[in-house]
Amino acid sequence: LRVCDHAVGLGMGVVATHDYLARQDPRVQIYRAVDAVELAHIQSTGNYGFTPSASGKYFALTVNGVEAFASSPLNAGTTITSTTLPQSIVNQGFLFNDPGQYGAGASVFFDQAQLPLVYDNMTPIVVHK
Repeated sequence: LRVCDHAVGLGMGVVATHDYLARQDPRVQIYRAVDAVELAHIQSTGNYGFTPSASGKYFALTVNGVEAFASSPLNAGTTITSTTLPQSIVNQGFLFNDPGQYGAGASVFFDQAQLPLVYDNMTPIVVHK
């Protein structure tokens, strides 16, 4: 997060610094396990793309959760990635618990229509080895 030292107007004479605004909407780290096709898309575009089925994207809210999900035999060969979003954007997704041995636990789902908002507000994707 880059903190600026200049103020922004909030209307009606109210002014706040970018640092203040960042504290009011803290960033949340989210994680996604991706296959080789999605990883290639990330590397070429900087975002997770859109699914042909127009179904949206799931993200784990913890590293332990994405690691559990990636450890499923069905997800062999996936790569773990992460990014951050403002809390207000995360709250617009569908928050749920993905239970079970390979479940991601605390998770968020963004439908296809929400993905442009996600991509416009996320930090650069980090690929974890």
